[in-house]
Amino acid sequence: MIKSIVALAMVGLIAMLITFGCDSGEKKVSLKMKFVPDMKVSYKQITKGTLKRYRDDSLTLDRYNENTMNIDWHVRRVLEDSTAEILEQKSIRVFSKDETDSVVTDTVREMTGYVLWMKPNGKVIDLDFTSDRSSVDLAYVRDYFEQGAAVFPKGEHSPGYSWTQTTRVILPDGPIEASTTYTISSLVRERGYDCAVIEYEGNLILPIQPYQYPGMEGVRAFEQISGLDKIETSGNLYFAYKEGMVVLQREKWKLDGDRCQVYKETKEQPTDTVNLKIKIEYDVDYSLLKLDYGK
Repeated sequence: MIKSIVALAMVGLIAMLITFGCDSGEKKVSLKMKFVPDMKVSYKQITKGTLKRYRDDSLTLDRYNENTMNIDWHVRRVLEDSTAEILEQKSIRVFSKDETDSVVTDTVREMTGYVLWMKPNGKVIDLDFTSDRSSVDLAYVRDYFEQGAAVFPKGEHSPGYSWTQTTRVILPDGPIEASTTYTISSLVRERGYDCAVIEYEGNLILPIQPYQYPGMEGVRAFEQISGLDKIETSGNLYFAYKEGMVVLQREKWKLDGDRCQVYKETKEQPTDTVNLKIKIEYDVDYSLLKLDYGK
């Protein structure tokens, strides 16, 4: 009899654990950006790492960089389809040490801003600079956003859910795919916000369209520059799902780049072609400083 009562109690306890365990483990959240007109958002991005450049397998540049960037968003308007028009402005402090000659630079400068149009799922559907920049720069930044910005899935999802974003990139040797896989790993409290932690890992493939460089004093003009950047990324993104905003992002970033520079012929020098390799390894910390809903 006692055995039966104990067994019955155990069945009841297991049923209770299953019931409450499912409720706790199955909590679902919606991943959606939330914008209102005149909203202002400020971020700080700290990037630390190394940049190396090789010419014909010889190291020609070996530099440690530590950059602090202040990023300000101003939501200028929200369209009828919920697309937000956002003005992004940035300033950056660059600390750089050349490992070959120990020369240190420490400068602060404003960077070219841009206007981007973003859907609630985080997809950037268009982007344009606020001042004159080359179409090559614009194409590179657009490719970066298309491949590197998370596009959130529809509906509500719980930890363990994953999705993959894939972009087909057309190269001279044929098409190739860049893809990133995202996984909701947990729901946590971070910096005063209820957040979904999203782990991700993937690669970006960014062509550099051929362009000319007119040169400047002490720098020879290029007939053409072209190349390709291959970037491996991995990190964690903390998304405040009630406020609809990224609170924190930590990322490792590894770039292998190729450059082909064709120098113009001059009276003193013949046409010359130089092939360079670039290797960059960065740790990036991106954090929310201020969220202001405006009026």
